[in-house]
Amino acid sequence: MKESDRNRWVHHIKHLRAEHDTGLSDAQRIALADTKWRRWVEYQINTDDQCRRMALRHIRELGTDALIEIDGDCLRVVGDDRR
Repeated sequence: MKESDRNRWVHHIKHLRAEHDTGLSDAQRIALADTKWRRWVEYQINTDDQCRRMALRHIRELGTDALIEIDGDCLRVVGDDRR
């Protein structure tokens, strides 16, 4: 992934944190509620090695509270029914 793509996500999260006066986790949940961003994140975590490593670390650190789950060989954003 290009640095500019990664920065797009970081800037979006920063914007949501400021706009909603919330923490990182809540900003990520807000972002992933948007279908466009959810698809973008799923694509990134399944095609970019660095993003995949970060996603796997997210899963290890947060366990059942993680926003991402392993589905066979793929990673996917957790559905609204599990959040």
